[in-house]
Amino acid sequence: MKVKLKVKIIVAFSALLITTVLVIFLYTQKQAFDGINQITQDLFSVITKNVSDATITFLNPAVQIAKNFADNPGKLQISLRNNDSIQTHFGAHALNMLKLHSHISGIFVGDIQGRFLFAKQMENGKAGIKVIDPSGELLPKFLNLLEEKGLQDLNIIRDQNTSVIQNSFWKHFDAAGELTEIRVNKDDNYDPRLRPWYQGAQKAQKIFWSDTYIFFTAKKPGITVAEPYFNASGELIGVVGVDIELDRLSVFLEDQKVGRKGLVLIIDREGEVIAFPKINLVKMENDKLRTIQYTELELPYLQKAISTYFETGKNSFSVTENGINYLSAFTTFPAEFGKDWRIVIVVPENDFIGFFSEIQQAIILISLFILSLSIGTAWWLSNNISKPIETITREQKKIGKLELDGEFKLDSAISEVHDLSQGMTAMRNSIKAFQAYIPSELVRQLIERGEGANLGGNERTLTIMFIDIANFTTISENLDPEPLMLQLSDYLGMLAETIRLNHGTVDKYLGDGVMAFWGAPVSSEQHAIHACHAALSCSKGIQEMNQSWELKGKKPFWSRFGIHTGVTLVGNLGSQSRMNYTVVGDSVNLASRLEGVNKIYKTEIIVSSDTRDAAEKEFLFRPLGSVAVKGKQQEVEIYELVESIKQATEDQIQFSGEFMTALSLFQAGNFQGAKKLFTKIGDQYPIDYPTKIYIEKCLEKERS
Repeated sequence: MKVKLKVKIIVAFSALLITTVLVIFLYTQKQAFDGINQITQDLFSVITKNVSDATITFLNPAVQIAKNFADNPGKLQISLRNNDSIQTHFGAHALNMLKLHSHISGIFVGDIQGRFLFAKQMENGKAGIKVIDPSGELLPKFLNLLEEKGLQDLNIIRDQNTSVIQNSFWKHFDAAGELTEIRVNKDDNYDPRLRPWYQGAQKAQKIFWSDTYIFFTAKKPGITVAEPYFNASGELIGVVGVDIELDRLSVFLEDQKVGRKGLVLIIDREGEVIAFPKINLVKMENDKLRTIQYTELELPYLQKAISTYFETGKNSFSVTENGINYLSAFTTFPAEFGKDWRIVIVVPENDFIGFFSEIQQAIILISLFILSLSIGTAWWLSNNISKPIETITREQKKIGKLELDGEFKLDSAISEVHDLSQGMTAMRNSIKAFQAYIPSELVRQLIERGEGANLGGNERTLTIMFIDIANFTTISENLDPEPLMLQLSDYLGMLAETIRLNHGTVDKYLGDGVMAFWGAPVSSEQHAIHACHAALSCSKGIQEMNQSWELKGKKPFWSRFGIHTGVTLVGNLGSQSRMNYTVVGDSVNLASRLEGVNKIYKTEIIVSSDTRDAAEKEFLFRPLGSVAVKGKQQEVEIYELVESIKQATEDQIQFSGEFMTALSLFQAGNFQGAKKLFTKIGDQYPIDYPTKIYIEKCLEKERS
């Protein structure tokens, strides 16, 4: 397999470049990836610790608030038993804490008597304190207090179906802390002593974190920090509680940005979701509210990470889901919280190494650019080296096919290429000079067929055509030689080109005449059709040239064509020193004689019956009868080539048909009928000379 020089240069250069760039790229990628991976692990550890610390910091105020209240049991009990003021010590302090810590949803206290105070932040800065007094004594006392302070017109709303003993009511305050209304509830069966937070603190005898449960008032999931308080004897007298709704914890977790798409959540050891950004943590099941499990989160990668943690016990690892690698970290809450919770962080690895990927892509693009630039340079260099050689090679092939049109010019800074170009130019010019003396199209066809310059020939059925200028001798006597030669050259050039375009071969120029043939050296089943097309095209070309010449005051050339199809000897004839690819034989002589018959009938194109038979489907012919031809014992049927069938007019078709009918009558011996029809044709076409000939022949037959 032959490979071009340019390709070899480019391939070798490119292979060297690609290998070099690839080795450097892979090495730098390996080093960079190892470094980035270590940085990612360190950064992820720092982020995990920061999120864990922030979460604990978020929860710590609830612990401190509970402790602060529990450290003043006397004030708590006074607040629970008395309503001597519109706002109690507990209420004032609790509402202030709620304003300071928006993530805390409620602060409350309950004692062993079942008494209960609950401070809650409302919308638009408003607040409320719920009072539950099993004895039902506090509400009347509070209403009397309002009368004493001149607030008897204060809005008091009572729920329907309230009993005589009203043990529960709300005190509502505006944003400025002023009492705005009293809402008396229907009997409230809420008993703080039965709630998980109370019982948990009572049992633990210290700070207690409840499990997740549904808050009684808000109907939302949450957790409670509960701190018991005692009397001087160390006996439990009540519990202080601080509520944190899980949705507020979820909002906090949502604000903890870990990368671009990282998630932070809190789960317990059973997989129950304590807090999760942007999701409803409660589901209704059997007419009861419950919190959701991690398996109910519609995030496969997150489920996979948590499942892996429970299965392996590892605190840090990575999982892959849908081709994406996720870093996962699990941090256990400090023991002092008393809850076996885990802070879970799951983040796409690409959030940390995304910039590295971008750098990696930039490096790849830069490498590809450098590689492309280098290959382009290699291509340019190889092109400068190989292109002149390719140009010379193409020119050499064109010379081999005798395609010598145009000019060949090649400049090169390479000395050897320059010398080769000069030699090619000299050879081209020499062959071009000789081309004018040989039938180049014929030689080109012989070369393409692989036929060398060997003497000999073979018989083939060909179509031969002779063309001659009518009265050329008379024309030449009245013209100067030089203008005549130029006009004749234009004429012969047009004929030769038309013959070539119609797949013919110019055998030779016979003074003012042309001899051409079809069917050799390239065989063709349609050689007769090609010859007829060529004759009609030459005729039209001559008409156009004559019109141009007459406008310039030049003599027109009217030509005659003779065409015959028959078996002919074709090949290289002559000697080893000089030979000619030509045709010889009786068919050639007959074509020449037919060209001369045009003088008798004053026609332009006459063909033999053999040509007519081979091309009658494509062309309109007019029969002219039979003529005696020198060298032939029998007369030859001849036809006038009128036009191609596609181009023939109705008038031409009608004329040829009527003439053929008249000729048939003549050949059948009906001379009177023939004369009558020929006379009619002559009246319609008075300049048609064959009609005149046959009218005269009819008269001769009648006289004889």
